[in-house]
Amino acid sequence: MLILDLPAEPYWLDLPRGVRVEMRPVTTAVMAAAQAAASRRLAAIRLTDPDLDADMARGLSFAFLVKALARHAVTAWEGVGDAAGQPLPLSPEAVERLMDLDDIAAAFWDRATAPVAAVAAEGNG
Repeated sequence: MLILDLPAEPYWLDLPRGVRVEMRPVTTAVMAAAQAAASRRLAAIRLTDPDLDADMARGLSFAFLVKALARHAVTAWEGVGDAAGQPLPLSPEAVERLMDLDDIAAAFWDRATAPVAAVAAEGNG
């Protein structure tokens, strides 16, 4: 039996360095939108650099996917400041800059996709 134990409402994720993000659940639509955005960005790079190294292409693909997921899912944040230490307003560009930090991006991906992964791991997927 499939057990639908996935978040239906926005929820908070704790990330490294004292950062917290509120996000909408990672639904099929949110993930598909992120995948489409990441695919477009990688395709644009491949047009300008047809000899792009395969490992770099994989890295860029994942980085673009994490950034796009964050852009589509993050609705609020805490613990993110500007160079003067003032709280930084949430914006798509700022979310992407946050996801440029490897430890933040890795934790965000793992925690944002964990509910779906947990359902699959239980044999429900």
